[in-house]
Amino acid sequence: MFLLFPPMKQLPEWINSKYLLIPEIERLKRAFLSAKIFPYLELKKFFTIKRIIPVLQAFADEKFIPQQADLFQFKQTDDFKNTKNKVLREFRSFLSSPEFISYLGYLTSTTLKPQSIDMSGTLYEDTDYLLCHDDQLEGRKVAYFLYLSDLGKNDGGVLNLFSSKYGIPTDAAATIIPKFNTFSFFLVSEKSFHEVTEVVRDVQRIAISGWFHES
Repeated sequence: MFLLFPPMKQLPEWINSKYLLIPEIERLKRAFLSAKIFPYLELKKFFTIKRIIPVLQAFADEKFIPQQADLFQFKQTDDFKNTKNKVLREFRSFLSSPEFISYLGYLTSTTLKPQSIDMSGTLYEDTDYLLCHDDQLEGRKVAYFLYLSDLGKNDGGVLNLFSSKYGIPTDAAATIIPKFNTFSFFLVSEKSFHEVTEVVRDVQRIAISGWFHES
Protein backbone atom coordinates (compact mmCIF):
# COMPACT_ATOMS: atom_id res chain seq x y z
CA MET A 1 0.00 0.00 0.00
CA PHE A 2 1.27 3.46 -0.91
CA LEU A 3 1.02 6.59 1.16
CA LEU A 4 -1.19 8.94 -0.83
CA PHE A 5 0.28 12.41 -1.11
CA PRO A 6 -2.22 14.12 -3.44
CA PRO A 7 -2.08 14.10 -6.37
CA MET A 8 0.59 11.34 -6.18
CA LYS A 9 1.56 11.69 -9.83
CA GLN A 10 5.29 12.44 -9.70
CA LEU A 11 6.55 10.46 -6.70
CA PRO A 12 6.31 6.95 -8.27
CA GLU A 13 7.98 8.27 -11.42
CA TRP A 14 11.00 9.59 -9.52
CA ILE A 15 11.32 7.67 -6.24
CA ASN A 16 12.15 4.02 -5.58
CA SER A 17 8.81 2.39 -4.79
CA LYS A 18 9.99 0.93 -1.48
CA TYR A 19 10.27 4.46 -0.09
CA LEU A 20 6.59 5.09 -0.85
CA LEU A 21 5.20 2.23 1.21
CA ILE A 22 3.38 3.30 4.35
CA PRO A 23 5.32 1.03 6.78
CA GLU A 24 8.65 2.20 5.36
CA ILE A 25 7.67 5.87 5.48
CA GLU A 26 6.60 5.52 9.11
CA ARG A 27 9.83 3.69 9.96
CA LEU A 28 11.94 6.38 8.31
CA LYS A 29 10.05 9.15 10.08
CA ARG A 30 10.73 7.51 13.44
CA ALA A 31 14.39 6.96 12.54
CA PHE A 32 14.81 10.60 11.51
CA LEU A 33 13.28 11.98 14.67
CA SER A 34 15.07 9.59 17.00
CA ALA A 35 18.60 10.03 15.62
CA LYS A 36 20.85 10.61 18.63
CA ILE A 37 23.10 13.37 17.32
CA PHE A 38 20.49 15.35 15.37
CA PRO A 39 17.73 14.32 12.94
CA TYR A 40 19.09 12.87 9.68
CA LEU A 41 18.52 10.07 7.18
CA GLU A 42 20.60 8.23 4.59
CA LEU A 43 18.43 6.68 1.85
CA LYS A 44 20.25 4.39 -0.57
CA LYS A 45 19.04 3.80 -4.15
CA PHE A 46 16.49 6.53 -3.58
CA PHE A 47 15.65 7.67 -7.09
CA THR A 48 14.54 5.47 -9.98
CA ILE A 49 17.35 4.50 -12.35
CA LYS A 50 15.54 5.85 -15.40
CA ARG A 51 15.48 9.27 -13.75
CA ILE A 52 18.84 9.41 -11.99
CA ILE A 53 21.04 8.33 -14.92
CA PRO A 54 19.98 11.28 -17.11
CA VAL A 55 20.64 13.60 -14.15
CA LEU A 56 24.20 12.27 -13.88
CA GLN A 57 24.74 12.64 -17.62
CA ALA A 58 23.41 16.20 -17.59
CA PHE A 59 25.54 17.07 -14.58
CA ALA A 60 28.72 16.49 -16.59
CA ASP A 61 27.88 19.37 -18.94
CA GLU A 62 27.70 22.01 -16.18
CA LYS A 63 30.47 24.54 -15.56
CA PHE A 64 32.27 24.11 -12.24
CA ILE A 65 33.77 27.15 -10.55
CA PRO A 66 36.54 26.78 -7.92
CA GLN A 67 35.44 27.81 -4.42
CA GLN A 68 38.10 28.45 -1.77
CA ALA A 69 38.19 29.97 1.69
CA ASP A 70 39.48 29.00 5.14
CA LEU A 71 36.45 26.74 5.60
CA PHE A 72 36.40 24.96 2.24
CA GLN A 73 37.98 24.08 -1.08
CA PHE A 74 35.98 22.48 -3.90
CA LYS A 75 34.29 23.26 -7.22
CA GLN A 76 30.64 24.24 -7.58
CA THR A 77 28.12 24.99 -10.31
CA ASP A 78 25.77 27.93 -10.36
CA ASP A 79 22.33 27.31 -8.82
CA PHE A 80 20.34 25.03 -11.09
CA LYS A 81 17.53 27.57 -11.25
CA ASN A 82 19.78 29.25 -13.84
CA THR A 83 20.76 26.16 -15.81
CA LYS A 84 19.81 25.77 -19.46
CA ASN A 85 19.81 21.99 -19.14
CA LYS A 86 16.28 20.60 -19.40
CA VAL A 87 17.00 17.48 -17.31
CA LEU A 88 18.44 19.46 -14.41
CA ARG A 89 15.58 21.94 -14.55
CA GLU A 90 13.12 19.04 -14.35
CA PHE A 91 15.01 17.54 -11.40
CA ARG A 92 14.98 20.85 -9.55
CA SER A 93 11.30 21.31 -10.37
CA PHE A 94 10.48 17.89 -8.91
CA LEU A 95 12.37 18.45 -5.65
CA SER A 96 10.71 21.82 -5.17
CA SER A 97 7.23 20.58 -6.16
CA PRO A 98 4.36 20.62 -3.63
CA GLU A 99 4.18 16.82 -3.93
CA PHE A 100 7.81 16.16 -2.97
CA ILE A 101 7.78 18.97 -0.38
CA SER A 102 4.78 17.29 1.24
CA TYR A 103 6.57 13.94 1.24
CA LEU A 104 9.80 15.31 2.73
CA GLY A 105 7.90 17.46 5.20
CA TYR A 106 6.11 14.36 6.48
CA LEU A 107 9.38 12.42 6.88
CA THR A 108 10.99 15.29 8.77
CA SER A 109 7.92 16.60 10.64
CA THR A 110 8.60 20.07 9.24
CA THR A 111 6.65 22.64 7.27
CA LEU A 112 8.61 23.37 4.12
CA LYS A 113 8.00 26.00 1.48
CA PRO A 114 7.16 24.70 -2.03
CA GLN A 115 9.10 26.17 -4.95
CA SER A 116 11.78 27.40 -2.55
CA ILE A 117 14.96 25.39 -2.76
CA ASP A 118 18.70 25.95 -3.22
CA MET A 119 20.37 23.45 -5.54
CA SER A 120 23.82 23.27 -7.09
CA GLY A 121 26.37 20.69 -8.12
CA THR A 122 29.62 20.12 -6.23
CA LEU A 123 32.84 18.44 -7.27
CA TYR A 124 35.50 17.46 -4.72
CA GLU A 125 38.84 16.17 -6.00
CA ASP A 126 42.20 15.39 -4.41
CA THR A 127 42.87 17.76 -1.43
CA ASP A 128 39.35 19.29 -1.48
CA TYR A 129 37.46 19.56 1.84
CA LEU A 130 34.74 21.30 3.84
CA LEU A 131 35.46 22.00 7.51
CA CYS A 132 32.99 21.54 10.34
CA HIS A 133 30.06 23.99 10.48
CA ASP A 134 26.33 23.92 11.24
CA ASP A 135 24.71 25.32 8.02
CA GLN A 136 22.56 27.77 9.96
CA LEU A 137 21.36 30.65 7.83
CA GLU A 138 17.99 32.39 7.89
CA GLY A 139 15.31 30.31 6.19
CA ARG A 140 17.26 27.06 5.87
CA LYS A 141 15.35 24.11 7.35
CA VAL A 142 16.58 20.87 5.77
CA ALA A 143 19.97 20.34 4.13
CA TYR A 144 20.23 17.60 1.50
CA PHE A 145 22.83 15.74 -0.55
CA LEU A 146 22.41 13.48 -3.58
CA TYR A 147 25.57 11.53 -4.32
CA LEU A 148 26.35 10.78 -7.97
CA SER A 149 29.65 8.92 -7.52
CA ASP A 150 31.01 6.06 -5.42
CA LEU A 151 33.84 6.60 -2.96
CA GLY A 152 35.59 4.12 -0.71
CA LYS A 153 36.15 4.67 3.00
CA ASN A 154 39.86 5.32 2.38
CA ASP A 155 39.29 7.93 -0.35
CA GLY A 156 38.24 10.70 2.01
CA GLY A 157 35.30 12.90 1.06
CA VAL A 158 32.97 11.33 3.62
CA LEU A 159 30.25 13.29 5.37
CA ASN A 160 30.80 13.28 9.12
CA LEU A 161 27.98 14.30 11.44
CA PHE A 162 29.11 15.53 14.86
CA SER A 163 27.73 15.25 18.33
CA SER A 164 28.04 18.48 20.31
CA LYS A 165 28.03 19.85 23.84
CA TYR A 166 27.22 23.41 24.86
CA GLY A 167 27.11 24.41 21.20
CA ILE A 168 30.56 23.02 20.41
CA PRO A 169 31.12 19.98 18.12
CA THR A 170 32.88 17.11 19.87
CA ASP A 171 33.08 13.79 18.05
CA ALA A 172 32.14 12.49 14.60
CA ALA A 173 29.21 10.33 15.69
CA ALA A 174 27.96 9.24 12.24
CA THR A 175 29.62 8.88 8.85
CA ILE A 176 28.03 8.75 5.41
CA ILE A 177 30.25 7.42 2.62
CA PRO A 178 29.18 8.81 -0.78
CA LYS A 179 27.52 6.12 -2.88
CA PHE A 180 25.76 6.65 -6.18
CA ASN A 181 22.04 7.48 -5.84
CA THR A 182 22.13 7.92 -2.08
CA PHE A 183 19.93 10.78 -0.87
CA SER A 184 20.80 12.12 2.57
CA PHE A 185 19.32 15.00 4.51
CA PHE A 186 19.32 16.50 7.99
CA LEU A 187 17.51 19.12 10.01
CA VAL A 188 19.43 22.40 10.16
CA SER A 189 19.81 23.61 13.74
CA GLU A 190 22.34 24.79 16.30
CA LYS A 191 23.36 21.10 16.60
CA SER A 192 23.77 20.20 12.92
CA PHE A 193 27.57 20.23 12.86
CA HIS A 194 29.04 18.38 9.88
CA GLU A 195 32.07 18.25 7.62
CA VAL A 196 33.30 16.74 4.37
CA THR A 197 36.69 15.18 5.04
CA GLU A 198 39.60 15.92 2.72
CA VAL A 199 39.69 13.84 -0.45
CA VAL A 200 43.06 12.06 -0.31
CA ARG A 201 43.09 10.10 -3.58
CA ASP A 202 42.68 10.75 -7.28
CA VAL A 203 38.91 10.36 -7.24
CA GLN A 204 35.91 12.58 -7.84
CA ARG A 205 33.21 13.19 -5.26
CA ILE A 206 30.20 14.32 -7.29
CA ALA A 207 27.00 15.50 -5.63
CA ILE A 208 23.98 17.73 -5.87
CA SER A 209 23.22 19.59 -2.67
CA GLY A 210 21.37 22.51 -1.15
CA TRP A 211 18.62 23.41 1.29
CA PHE A 212 14.87 23.31 1.64
CA HIS A 213 13.41 26.39 3.30
CA GLU A 214 10.88 26.68 6.09
CA SER A 215 7.42 27.85 5.24
